[in-house]
Amino acid sequence: MNLYEITTRSLSGQPIGYHQSSSSNLRTESTRYVQDVLSNGIARTAASEIKPEPLFQAPAVPAEPSRELLTEKMLVDRWVCSVARLQRWRTVGEGPPYLKIVGKVLYRLKDIEAYEEASLVRKVF
Repeated sequence: MNLYEITTRSLSGQPIGYHQSSSSNLRTESTRYVQDVLSNGIARTAASEIKPEPLFQAPAVPAEPSRELLTEKMLVDRWVCSVARLQRWRTVGEGPPYLKIVGKVLYRLKDIEAYEEASLVRKVF
């Protein structure tokens, strides 16, 4: 059935002029029929479309990579303290062990966790 036949026939398949209804009802019925045919065609086309596969599949990356070394800023954020406190601890020999590589201060995560464990206060009653 072509578009002309769709627009000139009612839902019952009879020519539009065949009904004794008003012309506005006929146009509404014809318009609905055209919309149904078009939406069904679009749905069939979308369902039969071949979805292209991506050329490159990126490996799954965790939201935040685990780091073995922490910078001064990262430790400050973790402990909610100041950079000056960490610097003072290094000067007087307190605080967790640290590395100094090419002038940059780094803390090993295992040392930080060990320091936190040693600093844990256990209440004795």
